[in-house]
Amino acid sequence: MKIPAIALLFLVFTCKTIYAHGECCLSRSLAEATISGVTLAPNFGLSLQYEYTNMETIREGSQSRSPDSVLDDVAATWPEIPENGKDFSVPTRMIMQKYTLLGTYSATRRLQLLATVPYVINDMDMRMVTRGEGSGHHHAVQRDRQSYPRLFAANATGNDIRMDMEMDTVEGLGDMTLMGLYTLYTDKPDLPAKKVTLGLGIKTPTGKNDEEFDSGGLVHAAMQPGTGSWDPLFLANYMHAFHPMIFQANLFYQMTTEGDEGYEFGDKVSLDLIARYQATKQISPGLELNLFYSGQDRDHDDRFSRPDESLIDNPDNTGITSVSITPSLQIRIPKTGGSIDLKFQQPLYQHARGIQQVVDWRAMASIVWAF
Repeated sequence: MKIPAIALLFLVFTCKTIYAHGECCLSRSLAEATISGVTLAPNFGLSLQYEYTNMETIREGSQSRSPDSVLDDVAATWPEIPENGKDFSVPTRMIMQKYTLLGTYSATRRLQLLATVPYVINDMDMRMVTRGEGSGHHHAVQRDRQSYPRLFAANATGNDIRMDMEMDTVEGLGDMTLMGLYTLYTDKPDLPAKKVTLGLGIKTPTGKNDEEFDSGGLVHAAMQPGTGSWDPLFLANYMHAFHPMIFQANLFYQMTTEGDEGYEFGDKVSLDLIARYQATKQISPGLELNLFYSGQDRDHDDRFSRPDESLIDNPDNTGITSVSITPSLQIRIPKTGGSIDLKFQQPLYQHARGIQQVVDWRAMASIVWAF
């Protein structure tokens, strides 16, 4: 079954479709591994995970804001006729997708080695307001047209011009992860009813984090494929089966460090509470409650910070607490070691630090094969 399994992975997921470092992300990939069949593989397991994240809502704290209201507030602080022209942009939509190839190898009955290889593709639409007069004004608009070349709408009010634009797609290999999973306790080696697993790993800086616009400026830190940092990872998973119900709790912590370009993302903590019901031998619906916290970012060298020009390029607008609900469906492929997991995540509560664009919904799919 090895050749059909690998072929199925590519047939399902080679259709190219788009990911960032905020409310995410690495925690989801590793949590999916611990609650899927990939870690139950007797020898080695293979999984291909896909995430599609749609972000449109802007929040200040827990209150929603429209893009125009944010631009209005910024423009209200400008002189009526600035000496050199002013401009400020806010994101109107981010589409973030990620493919993650994940493999596990059972070194012993209690120790598994895990590795992930992500590929990320980031797109963003934005709205900009500019104000100025004469050569200074035209220079400001032209500079940002080089950064965001696809202008698809514009209107003028008084001395202000508002433009809707689209960022060039940024894509590439993301940061690879290596982790060891150790079974601290299990009531029986095969199909346990109770199991405690601990994980210790490292996120490596394999993804590029110095992508530039055509104009020469660095792409937004949150939209870079990689982070440039080595981050320790800690994971704990508890599973308790009351057949046909299975309950799990998954705790994940990412201790972030400063990247080689001087940007440091905030530490991340996630707690996933999972319930799954085995309706038949092949079908298992489930429900998750996902709690997520991300700390504030720091731009040590101010290379990515443009707080006077962009909402997203301001570390003060980073850090979030969220609670989400995720219905799921697991489908086992009969007479094989394969299964398919489908999930849809909907935020119930979000509290953003500063003003941020947040997740509206996230769809996830994975195919797993145990050998």
